Amino acid sequence: MKKLFLLLILSVSTIGFAQKGKTKAKPAASKNVVLTKVDNISAEVISEKSGKRVVLFVKNVDKVDTLEVKKLEKTDFKPTGFVVKSFSAQGKKFYHVNWKEEIKIDTKLKKENGVVTEDQLWDTETKTLLLGNTQKSSHIKETIFLDANKTASHDVEKNRNEGFEFMLNADGSFNLKTKTQNSTYVYNVATSKYEIKGAPKTSGTKKKM
Repeated sequence: MKKLFLLLILSVSTIGFAQKGKTKAKPAASKNVVLTKVDNISAEVISEKSGKRVVLFVKNVDKVDTLEVKKLEKTDFKPTGFVVKSFSAQGKKFYHVNWKEEIKIDTKLKKENGVVTEDQLWDTETKTLLLGNTQKSSHIKETIFLDANKTASHDVEKNRNEGFEFMLNADGSFNLKTKTQNSTYVYNVATSKYEIKGAPKTSGTKKKM
């Protein structure tokens, strides 16, 4: 009887341990990805039920403001050089947010390599986006068919630029440029906005009459 009683205890103990071993661990909460930090600002990628966003967390004395920089359509956001820098314009302190994303398309008919450059100017005190500029430059090689039956084709290569080239100046003004236009914008304290200074400068050859 004693031997039988010990065997029963061992069996119950074994079953108990087996049941505990089947308990599933809770999935770890996703952590924010810190892109960079400067002053009281932390640029991070946050994950939410609705998707991922790039935000600026601005730590103040009594609260933390969240400024949305970008909603991410792609989950694998891998910027090349995400930078946040402070600058002054008309005695006001602002922040310049800049990053680049590589473009790569490789199919049988089209190959594209390029870069998308994003520039944003923020007034973190008033939580205002003063400027958002996107520029895209790429080199494209694609196959063009010469007939409807696609029996003849030739390859075409071209460089494509979209949007304005952004340049922040030492005095806090900035320029938006293309091949044919160059505009200067200056911060207006009265309106709390950047406004164009004078007429845009244009360049190019005039058509002969």
